[in-house]
Amino acid sequence: MVKGSPRRVTNSVAPQPWFLRSRGMTDTQQSTPSVPPSPRPSIAVIGAGLTGVNAALAFQSQGWQVDLYSNRSRSALRDDLPATGTAILFGNSRVPDRTITDDHYAGTPTAQFAASSVGIAGTPPEASFTARFTYEAQSVDPRLRADDRLGEFLDKAATTSRFIVDEVTPETLDTIAADHDLTFVATGKAGLADLFETDLERTPYDSAQRYLLTVTAHGLPVDHVFRGRGSTVPGGLLSLHEDGEIFVGPHLHKDGADSSDDSDDAWVILAWARPGTATEEAFRSATDAREALDVLQSLHHREFPDVAGDIDWLHPIDTDPHSWLKGAVTPRVHRPTARTAGGHLIATLGDTSVAVDPIAGQGAQLATYQVAGLRDGLRAALDDGRDWDEELLTELFDHHWQEHAEAGVEVTSLFLGDPLFAEVAQEFFASAAADPAAASALFSLFSDPSPALVLRTAADVRSFAASFRAAAA
Repeated sequence: MVKGSPRRVTNSVAPQPWFLRSRGMTDTQQSTPSVPPSPRPSIAVIGAGLTGVNAALAFQSQGWQVDLYSNRSRSALRDDLPATGTAILFGNSRVPDRTITDDHYAGTPTAQFAASSVGIAGTPPEASFTARFTYEAQSVDPRLRADDRLGEFLDKAATTSRFIVDEVTPETLDTIAADHDLTFVATGKAGLADLFETDLERTPYDSAQRYLLTVTAHGLPVDHVFRGRGSTVPGGLLSLHEDGEIFVGPHLHKDGADSSDDSDDAWVILAWARPGTATEEAFRSATDAREALDVLQSLHHREFPDVAGDIDWLHPIDTDPHSWLKGAVTPRVHRPTARTAGGHLIATLGDTSVAVDPIAGQGAQLATYQVAGLRDGLRAALDDGRDWDEELLTELFDHHWQEHAEAGVEVTSLFLGDPLFAEVAQEFFASAAADPAAASALFSLFSDPSPALVLRTAADVRSFAASFRAAAA
């Protein structure tokens, strides 16, 4: 539903999908791969960003023939483009991610954090608080993660899979879809995504709600503690002001994986500006990483002097001129399938399925769940002799929506300050300053956003926080 229309809220529990129910499995169990039928099924994945590579690797693991299409070479994907986000995995989504491939960064300190110190501009110091997570977040440059996984895909490709560097147009997409049993479009929020109809009922807004400026820099050790905000533990920062929000957190940069020098530890700054503000204008003025960092350091001095001195230690990563990005995301949910001009079936994947503002970090979570769910659902369909058709793909997407995507969209609206959540947000931030359980409950929503479907009042928040207090007792 586009903003302005009533939101649908459901408390019901969706039944198990057929591809789990038929095996007597629970939602948390995985299907056991079996030998695929002959001839080997073929899948095309258009787009070699992190989601596309994850899908190619997941489908390849089933023994299927996979053709992964990219408009750039492997080296260009890693070194000639900015990361289109941070792709932080918050707790729960790391479980399905480990079913796609091993976690190569689990032992890397610069990739992990488990706390965040929160400050609100114009409030007294006692209003600040540090939230300790009930999980560990993993922050890895998506260019590094995607390149590592693309390497795995290529190592296993042999004669069963291909990495094809070519510009895919609507016309060539028609030929590709004709030559494969299934074709997934994972090209992000623009381009081929426009081939799919917008689902107006599920789309929350008709315009971008924030303008983003982000830069990755180094100069602070990963175990730095932001004592000016009263924190006593390492972690990130979440800072709120009238014009928007800022997150600062440790980040494993693509060029820093092998460095042992603390001064090379990378930090990502993600900042959001409300449309029409002076902050948005400042964000738009940045033309390179140095200017982006200058804008964000100045913003900290103006709004958050408690941590501005810490942020001043950061400086650009000279080896990576693409370590910054600016722009805006128009939230959009697409119908899961479409037809090419020649009538061939194509399907959405990742941001092409559900594009959300990055303020709540849900894009990477949703794409990870979707890839794992598609792998299992397609395998189950093959084992049951069911066609890979539009009905199946729609059913799999509807399950993804009910289990993950709807909640991801809702929690994003909460952190955007949507009026629906005004009472909820006020209670969370007021309570968290004095109640560690409320702080942990608030940040749990990044990992498990499902409570956002039912949180509507201050009483709801107090009850939700109480469950964390009881769990800690």
